[in-house]
Formats: sequence, C-alpha cells, structure tokens
Amino acid sequence: MVSGLRARGLFSLRISMAPPWSVDIDDGAPLSVIAVDRGAAWLVGDDARIRLEAGAVALVAHGPRYLVADDPGRAPTVRIGPGGTCIPLTESMRSTTHRGLLTWGNHDDGADQLLVGTYASASQVGRHLVEQLPVFTVLPPGEVDEALLGLLRRELADPRPGHSFVIDRLLDVVVCAAIRAAAHTAPTGWLSGSVDDTVAGALDLIHDAPERPWTVAALAAELHVSRAGLAARFRDAVGEPPGRYLTLWRLTLAADALASTADGLEAIARRVGYGSPYALSAAFTRHHGVSPSQYRRTARLT
Repeated sequence: MVSGLRARGLFSLRISMAPPWSVDIDDGAPLSVIAVDRGAAWLVGDDARIRLEAGAVALVAHGPRYLVADDPGRAPTVRIGPGGTCIPLTESMRSTTHRGLLTWGNHDDGADQLLVGTYASASQVGRHLVEQLPVFTVLPPGEVDEALLGLLRRELADPRPGHSFVIDRLLDVVVCAAIRAAAHTAPTGWLSGSVDDTVAGALDLIHDAPERPWTVAALAAELHVSRAGLAARFRDAVGEPPGRYLTLWRLTLAADALASTADGLEAIARRVGYGSPYALSAAFTRHHGVSPSQYRRTARLT
C-alpha cells in the first residue's frame, strides 16, 4: 500500500514566516505533509482548528482547501494553488532556490518555519490507501521520531546533491509513521483492520499473493484460526467479507497495471488472479464503469 503511494519528484516547499501570516492552500493535492520545524502554526479547515507546535506533523488528505496561519482568525496573506503556485495577496514574498529547494515566505529567518510536501498524484494503490485517511491526521511533537525530523531539518538547511531524492524518502517515512498512528482511530477499512493481528495477517496474504484462489477457509488455514472467527473479525474490522475485499484489491491492482504498464489484459488477469481476460474485463467494467481499454486510454491522457 505505502509503496504505491511513494513520492516521486514530490513538490516540496520550505516556508519561512514572521507574524502576521496566513497561507490559503488550495492546490487540490490528494495528500500533503506539513512538518513544523520552528515556532508554531494553526491548521484550519471547514470543521477543524488545530494548533501545531514545533515537531508536530500533519497529513492533509483528499485535496480540501485549508489555511495554515500564525492565528486561526487571520485573513489569508498568501495563496498556494495547483502545482505549488504561490500568489501573494497582501504583501510581497521572498522566494529563493538553493540546489533545487524552494524557500518561500515573508522573512528569510522567520520565527515560524514549516515544510509542505505535496504528492501531486497517486496510483490506484495509493488512492486505496489515502481513502482510509481522514482529512486531517495530526501527530503531536514526539510522535514522529526526533532523529527522523533532525535528518529532514539538516537536509533542508543544507541541501546537497540528491537532496530531492532524500527529502522524498524522508517524507515517505513521515507519512508511514502518521499512517501507523492513524490506524488506531481509522474508520472501518483495511487500515483499521491492520490493528488486529489476525485480520492483518489475512490482509497481508491477500495483498502479497492476489493471484491465489483465496477462500475464507484457505486464509484461516494459513493463519491457524477458525474459518468463522476469521470471517467475523475481518468483517467487523474491514467492513466487508474477505472475498469482497479480495475482489476489490484485484481490480485495484488491475487498474494500476493498466495505467502504468503496456501489459496485455491476459497477463494482467493472470497476475491479479482472474482465469481469463474476459472474466477480468467483465468484473472491471462492472466495478469501474468503463472497460479496461477505455480506462487505459483515459489514464494515459491524465
């Protein structure tokens, strides 16, 4: 799941601000990471008003419009639009680029400093993960290992060759830490299911080998638990029976393969557990509302 979301050329922006300031973020990104390196900030959404202290990390999912500000009631002074476009609204902003890292704000050494990392797009597998997240997932200071944040801080302070790759990977680890924390409070779905060891084991088997003809009995035998017990625990945690989840996972993988490879339908069907390309095509069309060929054409254009 996490590898499907993995950043590639993540858009990252270092924000350095002196009060008063307020950034209106309206970029529509499927997932953004905000790490507070110095000072503090407020995260303000339609139904949220959350203070982020230094060391706090927030995930913002599903592309909402929201504010990050020194005061929750502050009118926006800056707007960030799609593609990271920064538009000053009330004052001029300084923008510097050092070895490819953009630092932007109203003060070169502002009291409040943040990193905003934006995943501009996600694969079907990545979207499957993001769907499980609330709009805002906030980790207070200490939830993300300070050693990790220290590495991120040093990379931002002195970007060296390969820094974009390093920042991408560090932020991927931050996202993984946030997802682990969110699992305990996540709504019904595979993420909440990962908290239960037995259900997590069944999910691992399905994710790792979707081509196998899994039944509840086969999963239970692999995990050395009763069939009825596994079925009940899986349904309670994930919100649907194992067979239904397996079908959705196979179709998710098929969609990802259609969008990212040139593989034929027969090869994809074999890889995700369908006996023929015709069976996959029928199931795919029922679920996605378009044929595999139509889906592939549309995916290539976006």
